[in-house]
Amino acid sequence: MTQRKAFYGIAEIAEALGLNRQLVTAWRRRRSHGIPEPDGELSSGPIWRGTTIEPWIDAVREQRDAPAQPISSEFALKAGRRMLRVAALLLEEPIRLKLLSQALAEARELLPVADDAADDQLGRAVRQLLSPLRASADDPSNLRRFRRKVLAEVAQLEPLVELAAESLPGADSGS
Repeated sequence: MTQRKAFYGIAEIAEALGLNRQLVTAWRRRRSHGIPEPDGELSSGPIWRGTTIEPWIDAVREQRDAPAQPISSEFALKAGRRMLRVAALLLEEPIRLKLLSQALAEARELLPVADDAADDQLGRAVRQLLSPLRASADDPSNLRRFRRKVLAEVAQLEPLVELAAESLPGADSGS
């Protein structure tokens, strides 16, 4: 069991969940994953009382420890859209680094869900599509290599879309 704290910041929440700070920051910024509003703000960032945030941390842990669930078609298509956006931004000249950084952060938000998903065909396809995101695109010397990896995965997007489309509500097997 993790030691309880009186107060938590982004770093402490990330550590308690085994996630990176950027992901927790993105969840808070977007008000996603049910993260509670902070109890206060300091110049270093938001702060939560342990009594406010620990029940949420426990719930997130329980959800992550639950048996792996299959990836939904909607999630797979969202991953495809986000990677297409990253690819499009990587093809611009000059590359707009601020927009690319934002698109990468949004796409990287999907990694924990993909990583925790069942090891079925759709889950493997989504993890493969998102695999370039595990590399750093922050170093300009690696940008060319990163672009090649992203474009190679996006080029393989059609089978993922086909798999996802098969299980969408209202999917017609005759089309």
